[in-house]
Amino acid sequence: MQNTVQKKNSHILRVPKNLQNKWKKLFTSQLFCIGIDIHHKENLLLEYGFARERPPNPDEGSSQYSFTKQDKLVVMWGFGMLFATKNDGLFLWRHEFEPKFIKANLLLSNTWSPDQLPQRTIPKTPEEIRHILHMLVESIKWLEDYENWIYSTCGESYRDDILREKRTPKIPYNRLNEGWHDLFEKFSDILK
Repeated sequence: MQNTVQKKNSHILRVPKNLQNKWKKLFTSQLFCIGIDIHHKENLLLEYGFARERPPNPDEGSSQYSFTKQDKLVVMWGFGMLFATKNDGLFLWRHEFEPKFIKANLLLSNTWSPDQLPQRTIPKTPEEIRHILHMLVESIKWLEDYENWIYSTCGESYRDDILREKRTPKIPYNRLNEGWHDLFEKFSDILK
């Protein structure tokens, strides 16, 4: 059933399969790298400005990292990411290109697992499709900016070494920031 919903959602968004695949590989690699960033001597997410909330029991789920700047909210877990402006939210699964709306104002501060997330919905109308694609483009730009910060803060070798590890999924780019920049341009073209 989930694969049927995913194909239906991807078709509605009119995103070519090759771009979906590039996004999936890049996003999966991004969350893997962010997991490494958390274990960096200074916890780079905290240094960047995220706030961390840990589950009371580590077996209950993933820590929640939240970042707010101006009207944007980014919440990250090991299983995905929420990108929101005001009350409009976009939820992105770690291994799937399945962007869905989520009511950011309904998100609890103690969300540790996917089953605790508020309801996620597929865009249906042309206006909703355009809106979710716009939010997706904004999230891609945010990820590019984060990666640029990583390179300027930690140096080129830090991220490059992580990407060379065997556990990291192979991405079609030399660097994550370059990949996000490329996808930003391509997804922006879809909005035109």
